[in-house]
Amino acid sequence: MKSIVKYIGTEFPRIRVGIGKPEDEDFIKYVIGPIPNEEKEILEKSTTKAKEAVIEIIKNGIDNAMNKFN
Repeated sequence: MKSIVKYIGTEFPRIRVGIGKPEDEDFIKYVIGPIPNEEKEILEKSTTKAKEAVIEIIKNGIDNAMNKFN
């Protein structure tokens, strides 16, 4: 993110999708490792919601999207 902000030279709207925290795993392995089957449905719902938020930002602006999705 720092390099993108540096290159663009300004802040910009972002959609953040959380991934939770590992309980007993190494954090790097947790982030880049395979997604457990029991969490794939959660990921699908999260990415669908993020997609809807992007569409809302494009159609109605970031303020409306923030009110709707936060």
